[in-house]
Amino acid sequence: MNSKKVTLKRIAVEAGVSIGTVARAINNKDGINEETRRNILNVAEELQYRPNKLAGALARKKTLHIGAVFSEMSPDFFSQISSGIYGAAHELEDFGITVEIIKFDTNDLEEEDANMRALDVSKFDGIVIGSGARVTESLIDGYVKSGMPVITANTDAANSSRMLYVGSNSRQSGMMGAEILTMLMGYSGKAAVLGDFTRAASFTERFGGFCEFTQLNHPDVQVYPCACASIDPGVIAQRLIELLEKFPDIGGVFCTRNTCTIGALEAVDKLGREDINIVGYDVTEKTAEAMRNNKINALIFQDPYQQGFKAVKLMASHLLEGYIPEKPFLFIENRIVLKSNLNIYCGVSADRNIADSLIATS
Repeated sequence: MNSKKVTLKRIAVEAGVSIGTVARAINNKDGINEETRRNILNVAEELQYRPNKLAGALARKKTLHIGAVFSEMSPDFFSQISSGIYGAAHELEDFGITVEIIKFDTNDLEEEDANMRALDVSKFDGIVIGSGARVTESLIDGYVKSGMPVITANTDAANSSRMLYVGSNSRQSGMMGAEILTMLMGYSGKAAVLGDFTRAASFTERFGGFCEFTQLNHPDVQVYPCACASIDPGVIAQRLIELLEKFPDIGGVFCTRNTCTIGALEAVDKLGREDINIVGYDVTEKTAEAMRNNKINALIFQDPYQQGFKAVKLMASHLLEGYIPEKPFLFIENRIVLKSNLNIYCGVSADRNIADSLIATS
């Protein structure tokens, strides 16, 4: 038998207990009775399980510390990522793992870069980074070079040496947005794409996916980029108002992020343009209310809870069992939210039943 393939999850299944119970037994921790401990150790021996070096280090060190660093530019959205991180942290308590969330609230790239560089990473054994800025790529390379494993979540740093990206397939979601919006527009006319196309690759990829699908399938639709470097919905709204005043026959807007969706709503409301179709991102209290009031036609749901949850769990799997992903990305499924299925996605983070074991999915 290849002992390298024997995981804590397999032992848990064979012994009929939870992974947390297996971890406590193998690491000789309190909280389980002796009969259960003996049964687990017997199963582990039969399966020829041998703790890897990292797991052995865990037993000696007692705890491992994971840092989750996010630039919280849209609190309504990032609170859902935080919920996923907290959910993972709760499950990892029995493994001797603690998770610390560090949030940066800034729209200034230089300030964000300064915050990231001032971060004391020496106290962590692994880092999950969700910063939306490209400035993180060189920092990630430095972390990895020093021996610190890094997973990116929600926004990627594809040109860095990060171990894994967990999040939405941005190009695909842009194509999905194009398909819905062009259908709503009758496959012709003018469409605006609203967002910051320089801050993070994900927004550029969404814009690219939108343009690619439109050009290949509906060339009669003209695309007008509306770039705005701010995350302030009021500033975003003003940029869109300026574009709509210049091209009043624009019939649809694709918003590449949550704050752009809120800004687009503000813009069309100020102009009294109920004729404009809006396809945006993320189910939050504001976007859900707008959809119920027929002000948003469709939303792209990228499951922020699972992005935070899986990123932390996969980092823990790497630290505990040496998990290495087969692919450098784990895409969380993009879904289309309409008024008819909106209630399914409202409060999805709070209602989710997370009872999984350590995730090792590619």
